[in-house]
Amino acid sequence: MINALAFLTSSLVVIMAPGPDLALITRLVLAGSPRTAAPAAFGMIAAGAAQAALGALGLAALLAARPDLFTAFRWAGAAVLLVWAYRALRAALRPPEPVAPGPEERAEPDGPPHGRRRAFALGLLCTGSNPKVGIFLMAFLPQFVPAGMNPTAGVVVLACCYLVLVLGWLLTWMRLVHRLARHLNSASAQRLTNGLTAAVFGVFAVRLALGG
Repeated sequence: MINALAFLTSSLVVIMAPGPDLALITRLVLAGSPRTAAPAAFGMIAAGAAQAALGALGLAALLAARPDLFTAFRWAGAAVLLVWAYRALRAALRPPEPVAPGPEERAEPDGPPHGRRRAFALGLLCTGSNPKVGIFLMAFLPQFVPAGMNPTAGVVVLACCYLVLVLGWLLTWMRLVHRLARHLNSASAQRLTNGLTAAVFGVFAVRLALGG
């Protein structure tokens, strides 16, 4: 019971911390709706599941043992974040455009299929481009495996629980942002949001590149 409570509390603290995933979800919700941003959340979960699986198969240990390979992955991930930071900053500095209608006024609330596929790919890339995710999970989860349980099975179960918590928080965050969207749907608010998004992506890109 104590182990489960510690796992839940620790996981929520990590999951709810601001980062590139939340910044991307926020931007997608403000540009469309929770329904158009939801595929990005599922892309992030898919990337997290893949990293957890690869970590369980030993890739996390390989990256930890091969600093040069890990550095290459870090720089690739940092490059992706920097590109997104640049795009968000460019959007923030762009002259104001007419504000798009709210989600309730859109003719296609779910967005076109190619838009959903693009959102999924963005989420997949956002989480998948950070090699620290898999290493973190392999360092974080084993400590909560119940005594007497097979370590590999325990980590798999905990990884599934962790990813469910992540998905729940992302979906909750989408609804919160959507409720505030009417207050953030002005040109100045959108520019501020894009500026903050660029700052988040930029900071995490530098941290990832420097190994922080």
